[in-house]
Amino acid sequence: MVRAYFIVAILVAVTAITAIFAWPRSAPEAPDAGAVVVRPAEPREVLPTPTPAPEPLASTPPRPVVETAILASMADPHAELRAVVVRRDAPQIACGEKRTARDPVFRRFVWLGHLKMLATDDGSDSFANIAAVCSEGAPVP
Repeated sequence: MVRAYFIVAILVAVTAITAIFAWPRSAPEAPDAGAVVVRPAEPREVLPTPTPAPEPLASTPPRPVVETAILASMADPHAELRAVVVRRDAPQIACGEKRTARDPVFRRFVWLGHLKMLATDDGSDSFANIAAVCSEGAPVP
């Protein structure tokens, strides 16, 4: 008799478990106003993190410090320099050619940085005397 009760108990348990899993689920009720509904998130496509592209090299190399100082002394945003040579034995002296917005022709110049002087070739003998300082080993004024 105990054995019959044991078998009946097992059958009731198996039937109850089967009924729980087989029972159709009811439609979810509408949430109450103000209730927070938590739903599992759907997996999203993982996009790769954008990496900054390397910047292309500038089309013009950066200006040397002396050329920047010369352009600053002219106070002309459209001024251009070319063939600038700085004395190796006197780095405060530079010679070359410049062009400005008012004078579109390249003209020779001498820059004496320690004196804050920029001399432009006007064709006179005075400029020739000043231009002599561009030679290596010439005395520095």
